[in-house]
Amino acid sequence: MALSIVERPAKKLVSYRVVGPYQQSIHSGFQQLTKWVARHHQPRTEWLTWFHDNPDTTPAEALRADPSVCVADNFILDEAEGLSLQTLPGGTYAAYHTTIADGDFEKAWRDFYAQLLTSAHYRPDGKACFEHYLSDGSKSGIWEVVLYQSVEKIPAIR
Repeated sequence: MALSIVERPAKKLVSYRVVGPYQQSIHSGFQQLTKWVARHHQPRTEWLTWFHDNPDTTPAEALRADPSVCVADNFILDEAEGLSLQTLPGGTYAAYHTTIADGDFEKAWRDFYAQLLTSAHYRPDGKACFEHYLSDGSKSGIWEVVLYQSVEKIPAIR
């Protein structure tokens, strides 16, 4: 898939922090978040996972991620139930729209970064990276997702 550069607004999120190997922990986080959404009758808008650690440099048991659902800017989280209210930063992002049919999210991220790191114009800035789920592949096994990494423009060499 092709890499594109987009501007994204900041998003208010209700998140459930998970720690451990992404392949196992994210699913359990979404189970908790889905129960909360159902109990509180939240509209199903954008679902995403915000990643806080690089799996190439952080031990699997220490990886942190926040399975999240977007909420209105004026939303107030009354009953936390292990959840937190936070804001995903807005700004310039590299975006990679892809379909994952084999559960290999890692390969999709590696393909994304292979394209991004060869860019002569943008580089990761370390502020935020996340997956935005356009379809729920939990039953079909086919996920349509957009991977995002916040980026900064590379200064021109003079």
